[in-house]
Amino acid sequence: MFKLKLVIAACVALFLVGCASNKAQMSTMEVRSLQTKEYQTSEHDRVYKGLINALLDRGFTLKSSDADSGVVIAHYSSTETNKTEIVTKAFATYFTMGLNWIFGDNNFEDILIVDVSANVTELSGVSTVRINAVGKRMNSDGEIVDTKMVTDPEYYNSIFQQIEKSVFIEENLN
Repeated sequence: MFKLKLVIAACVALFLVGCASNKAQMSTMEVRSLQTKEYQTSEHDRVYKGLINALLDRGFTLKSSDADSGVVIAHYSSTETNKTEIVTKAFATYFTMGLNWIFGDNNFEDILIVDVSANVTELSGVSTVRINAVGKRMNSDGEIVDTKMVTDPEYYNSIFQQIEKSVFIEENLN
């Protein structure tokens, strides 16, 4: 009976490892191009304020900002149920005849964090925004279990669209 449980556990572990994604790595220039957007305005301050407003509208907390250098550092966090941890806990509880559930950590919530650093530069009548977002997952013990640079073009495009709307509103209110 013990050997059967061991074989089942090994099969589940192999299945979970096999489901991991092998996504192709992007080049530095590809990443930079999706993180960068140019605005045809020399109004550095309006674009800078638009960036701040876009981040605040998304629930980010500003950690640091310097209008003169155009730098913004922001932070966002939320929680999410870790389904893998639930499955692992269920197997561990089964194999320990319930002891793991009684004495183990029963918190299945992970903390999701997105740290953003961005800058706005102006050159020859064009304001350029570059945003770098890094996502982190922390377990219930506060340990970082995963860190990835955000490389989803739609994520950056939605922020750039909010900046564009903010700049448009600012230009047309004055």
